[in-house]
Amino acid sequence: MKNNLFFLFVITFLCSQLYSETNVGSLSDVKNYKNFVSSTVVFNGKVYRYYIVYDKDVVDSIFIETKDWLDDVRGYGGPINLQVYFSIDGKIKNVNVIEQNETDIYAKKVFTKEYLSQYIGKDLNNPPVLAENINSISGATISCNAVNYIIYESIKLVNLAIFSKNQFIGYKKISIPKNEKIKTGILVLVFVLSVICYLFRIKFIRYIVLIGMIYFLGIKYAGGLSISHLRNIFFGNIPNWNNIFFLTFIGLTLITTLIFGRLYCGWLCPFGAVTELLFNIKHFFEIKYKTSLGQKIDFTVVEDIGIIKFLRKLEKYFRNIKYLLLGLIFIFPNFISVEPFQYLFVLEKTNINKIVYLVIIIIFCILFIRLWCRYFCPLGGGLALISLISFFRLKIEPKVCLKCDICKNVCPTNAIVETNDKKKYKIISQECILCNRCRFFCGPLGIKNKFFKR
Repeated sequence: MKNNLFFLFVITFLCSQLYSETNVGSLSDVKNYKNFVSSTVVFNGKVYRYYIVYDKDVVDSIFIETKDWLDDVRGYGGPINLQVYFSIDGKIKNVNVIEQNETDIYAKKVFTKEYLSQYIGKDLNNPPVLAENINSISGATISCNAVNYIIYESIKLVNLAIFSKNQFIGYKKISIPKNEKIKTGILVLVFVLSVICYLFRIKFIRYIVLIGMIYFLGIKYAGGLSISHLRNIFFGNIPNWNNIFFLTFIGLTLITTLIFGRLYCGWLCPFGAVTELLFNIKHFFEIKYKTSLGQKIDFTVVEDIGIIKFLRKLEKYFRNIKYLLLGLIFIFPNFISVEPFQYLFVLEKTNINKIVYLVIIIIFCILFIRLWCRYFCPLGGGLALISLISFFRLKIEPKVCLKCDICKNVCPTNAIVETNDKKKYKIISQECILCNRCRFFCGPLGIKNKFFKR
């Protein structure tokens, strides 16, 4: 029965939600003024273009396209170009969007008139500062920071170059909001704690971290890390320096993966935490039910032996699906819609089709532990490729190993397999999520974290 269900999941997964609603470079809300003329101004050796708007032959305002005034400023998905209007006293009169490449489900609200209206009236004396006089949107921190930086720098340059204002009364240097620093500090502590507990096999802390990450990275940060983050870094789309949380997040993930392997997958991923905890709850009641029927239970077995044997027969094929999806996302960004993280933690922005898709994935992850992580997660595929060159790896000591099969049975990703001669066991490092289950259950303590000699 479960074998048929697994095949049903594979078919459903490959046939669903391969194209997203990602907004790739659209024009929106650009005002079409008939009475305006183009002009230029030279400032600090550079020529800047701006537009003078007339109302009955009287200068009403000016506007600029920010791409003409600022170097390439990027948000979550790529360059952002705004049309910013200034009254003749140097205050912002209106803000429209010309181009943006952000993912709708995360950043759609950032580019609405309601959100951008916060900037009306801001000038040198009252500059826009996130978390002070400009509200940020949860889950769209990178986009909010990019928009705020663009408008902030536009105010400064326009007032200096066009209105010749050089008195910075009340001027504040753009800085990192306090709450952003606090979030970043918490993130660093969690990574450090996870590394320590992984190295010293502290079991209960892992579940505390996982539950905490469901709230901190999942709910507060709208799903945690995404393969789109890695894709953006790969193609040089790095957000501004004041996105300290994101830069620290991606940096720590890449560093820990390069040193140890897929620590993020096993300790910090909020979606993996949800599916693993739901599976464990199901497994707990399944054991109680079988025990009540008088059946003999092997508590070291995570899934039914038959299911594990079935999956392992085709394991090498199923595992390649995540690499296929990884490649597709790098070539065709719209395929990012296969990631369910955003749908789980941003439900209010998710349509019914995505919710159904999410429910299907969660149901199968409850039936098969870490199913998404094992076979379908493109982010896991990206981190798996990086872990191929990790410095330290878990290794089974052949002299100590009793070949009791316990480590194989408890591994949630089926990363422990027999060697070709079937006399020893080995751990496939790129499939291991460093959950330490094998080390917890190994009686002779025959699984060590060792430096990998190439």
